[in-house]
Amino acid sequence: MRPIRVIVVSAYVTALTTPVPQGVSADDRASSAFAQIALACTGCHGTSGQGVGSIPAINNIPESTFIRTMQEFKSGQRAATVMDRIAQGYNDRDFLELARFFRDRR
Repeated sequence: MRPIRVIVVSAYVTALTTPVPQGVSADDRASSAFAQIALACTGCHGTSGQGVGSIPAINNIPESTFIRTMQEFKSGQRAATVMDRIAQGYNDRDFLELARFFRDRR
């Protein structure tokens, strides 16, 4: 398995296996899962998505911009070193949830 897939798969498995307290709504559980999945992004983009060195910030950008960018990576329309491969592991709903997660991070 390639290193990038290992990161994405590891984050996904962690999200699925992380216990959520009883009485938590389905929406909150989904948010918790995406928070865990977003950890894979923070390895390169910084703990709040603020960007690190030449890695661009992914926080505080409009959802539509985030989603369009990720779709362009996934389709190969946007040049990338690794994001084109990473984006393959996500669908449009994932892009939306990740955009929402990083939207208000500082």
